[in-house]
Amino acid sequence: MTINSSKRAFAASLLSFVSLTAFTALTACGGDPASTAKTPTSDAATSDAATSGAASDTATATTPDTASQPAATTPGKWQAAAAGQVIDVTLGDLRPTQAALGYDQIYYKLGRYEADMTKEFDDFCADEGLTGLASNGSTSTSTLTDATSYTCTVTDTSQRDTTVLNPVVIGPNGDTLYLTDGHHGSSTYYEVPNGGPTVHVHVVVKDNLSAYSGSTFWAEMQSRGYTRLKDANGATITPDQLPTGLGLKLGMQNDVYRSLVYFTRDIGYSKPTPSTDFLEFYWADWLRTTFPLTGYTLTKAGTTDPDPATADTGYLNAVWNASVKMVASTDGEISGLTGAQLGRLAQVNAGKAYTKGNFGDLVKPITASKPGKIAYALDYKTRHGIQ
Repeated sequence: MTINSSKRAFAASLLSFVSLTAFTALTACGGDPASTAKTPTSDAATSDAATSGAASDTATATTPDTASQPAATTPGKWQAAAAGQVIDVTLGDLRPTQAALGYDQIYYKLGRYEADMTKEFDDFCADEGLTGLASNGSTSTSTLTDATSYTCTVTDTSQRDTTVLNPVVIGPNGDTLYLTDGHHGSSTYYEVPNGGPTVHVHVVVKDNLSAYSGSTFWAEMQSRGYTRLKDANGATITPDQLPTGLGLKLGMQNDVYRSLVYFTRDIGYSKPTPSTDFLEFYWADWLRTTFPLTGYTLTKAGTTDPDPATADTGYLNAVWNASVKMVASTDGEISGLTGAQLGRLAQVNAGKAYTKGNFGDLVKPITASKPGKIAYALDYKTRHGIQ
């Protein structure tokens, strides 16, 4: 054998030994020499977080995904969803774009549903674009978590009215859905005993911002009017301070002025179509600075005879006087918006006497055959020990 042949043989032997050693080490570590490292998707993490948060009555708001998170390499579940597309999701999938709710609006609904569960399913079917509950469409054992336990008027889902569905924005990488309207209704279905985070709902994609991330994503959300970064008192917050989920236990704060505005609907204003996102909060923020509630007691309904403006200082009196102020507002006075954009009425209670129309319905006590909304809310809070 020549010297060159010996060198080539030695090199080949050395290469074979190194390769075998590397293979043995990789196998010992549980590796697959034929595969590459895989980055887990964030869908599982998002689902686990939602489930964990929903299971705890004492959960607190945590920081949403922002620039501090590593860049995802696997497309998220909703990354390809296009604007206008209808998607089937759960309430636990939805993230709020506002920090507060009008709790009394939700308490009214919960009280109403306790009195008549068919109303709950009727509302849910309507919110799903399926008109309402079919005649005898639910029983005492029906639950929102089991769609086979109740029947909506429209059973052909291809005939769903998509114009009434709540809108969502697709978040970074397509991992997250941000709800831009319908926080109150969705939170109510989250809170009912037969509801919760696993209830399936249909939403329509308003915009897909999955290509953005971190501060750039939130800058886009703000510039497009998709988020309300204010707390229950109207003070500015950061995106990191938004709640992690819907309902009353995951960080959503109570804005008493937002509740007040809800009860003034069709008395001081009517929601226009189409409506400005966060419309009621525009009214709430304006009333917060022009209509002090310190002189009112919102734990009692109050009396309205002979004049709701002066007869008492209860909830009903606050609603009437706030409505008077809303009707008297001028264009551009509220965040530069016009009366048409805000749905401002030309006359309080559409010009009807306080005993008639929508205010007449609102004043009815809990003992009436058809109680008013405030009566339901106050009764629910009393029975459940809510201050």
